[in-house]
Parts: sequence; structure tokens; C-alpha cells
Amino acid sequence: MSVTPVLEPLAPLARALGRIRSTGAAGAAEDAETALGALVEVLRPVMGSSWPEVAWTSGRLTATGYPVELAWASRDAAIRWTCEVAGPETPEADRLALAARAAGVDVAPWEEVQRGRHLRYGAWLGERRSGGVRRSKVYLELPAGRLAPGPWLGASGDLAHDVGDVTWRMTGVNDDGSVELYARVADLSWDGLGAAARLVGDGGALQDLVGRLVHGPGRPRLGLSGPSGLSLVLSPSGAPAALTWFTIAKWVWPDDAAVSAAVLRSLGSVDAPAASCDLYRALSTGPDDGRWRHGMVGVGVDLAGGRWLQAGLRPT
Repeated sequence: MSVTPVLEPLAPLARALGRIRSTGAAGAAEDAETALGALVEVLRPVMGSSWPEVAWTSGRLTATGYPVELAWASRDAAIRWTCEVAGPETPEADRLALAARAAGVDVAPWEEVQRGRHLRYGAWLGERRSGGVRRSKVYLELPAGRLAPGPWLGASGDLAHDVGDVTWRMTGVNDDGSVELYARVADLSWDGLGAAARLVGDGGALQDLVGRLVHGPGRPRLGLSGPSGLSLVLSPSGAPAALTWFTIAKWVWPDDAAVSAAVLRSLGSVDAPAASCDLYRALSTGPDDGRWRHGMVGVGVDLAGGRWLQAGLRPT
């Protein structure tokens, strides 16, 4: 097996992927090595940035500005990552086209929502690898909180009606034509969460899982601390397929250790094969540099009755 050369700024990423290889899960070593090679290619504009002094600390993905976030979902042991597609000198308005080209995803219906608007990050590239199979995704910023016209407007309107104060923040366009719409909800109630989950046929499991994750098993459901996020996955025809509740870790827990404890105690209530549990431990451990490792943490349910935990983690 070939070994991808690693430059110093990529060392945290290489260490994290090395811990994944060491789990011994079937296909983990090959997927980790392929992921590292793919990221080296995608990050060449960052490595060759004309602003090298800030190239590795100016991103919007992680607490330190590092341009890569690794992601985990308990339902499988796929290696997931999201990254910047250009150095900091590249205008945010140019990044959607760059991400779409790298992903091989058609984002034409969404281009107009960014045109002429002030952008914070523009777009990111996402990828999932499992058993040698690659799936890709473009995450694009919605600067005015407005969705593009399309088949997703029906279900997104239902979500906004059921939940209330919804601000659309981002869209994920997948390579199979499905989309994931991300919203911020300033003051999500338990009833609102339940109403949202019913869009994908959930009868209360999501509320129970969020309560277990945030407050612990057997404890009363207190309020949801801080703003919440909701994401709605829609088929190419606009039919709801899955819904996720998520939050930013530092809004709810005091530190990474508390987040890990909450995730690990909740694994018995969701789809979580052993290889996936090992993957989370590999991603959530490593050198402690005093900065937040966990970013987004969430719980999802789908039409088929699936339920899972998920998290985004900065490589260390």
C-alpha cells in the first residue's frame, strides 16, 4: 500500500486518520489512506496559498480555523470529511463553482441565491468513503436565508410552518440529486422538535434521543440550551427522507470530555455497529491542545425507522 507524503500543516489530519487505521476495522486502512490522498489534492490551493501565514487558521469549519473537519455518524463506519476548497485569498463568491467542480455536483439551481450577496464562506466540499465507494456533497451558504426555487419548497415550507422561527442557513447538494436543507431555530421547543420529526414519520424517538443525549437517561426534559439546528433531507423529487437535530457542542457541554461521555452513553439507543463506535473513539481522542475538538453534535431519524448520532470533529 502506498503512503501519502504528509506536510506539517496536515499532521493533525494524518494523526487522526492514523488512529482510524489502527482500529483494524475491515477496509479502514484503505479508506483512511484514500481519504488522506484525496484531501492532499483538494487542499493544494491552501498549501500553495499566497497568504501562508493565515492559510491554515482562517477557515470557518472548526474552532481554530483549520480547513478540514472530520465527521462521524453512528450508523456506519464511513470516513467523512468536509474541507475548504481554496486559500483565504480566493473570494468566497468563487468557491461554489470550485466545490461543485471537485464534487461533480450540479449546483446551477442554487447559484442565484449567492449572486451579489456578502458571503462568510461561500461553499465547502464534503466526501464520504466506505469500502472504496466515494460519495460527494457541496455545502453552500444561504446568505439571505432564502431557498432556491425547486421541489424542496413544499416540505421546507411544512417544516417552517410546524416549527416557527426558522432561518435557512445552508444547503447540502448530494451527488445523487438529493438535498439537505439546514436551518437555525432560535428557540426550539420539544413540541416543535416532535412536529418536525413527524415529517419523516417519527413518533417521538427523536425527542427521546435528544433528551438522552443532552440531559442523560431517566432525567426530565429541560429546555434545549441555546439555538438549535434542524436539517431535512429530501429526495430529488422533494419527498422528506430524514431529519436531524443538531447543536454546537460548546453551547451545551462544558468541554470535549463531557461531549464524549454524552455520545458514548447514548450509543445503545441508536444504530451503532462496533466498527462505528471504534471510529468515534479514534476521532474523539488524540492530543488535547486546549481548543474544542467537537463542533456540531446531533441526532437523526429517517423514514425507514433508522436513528443515529453524528458529530463533526477537528482533526488532532
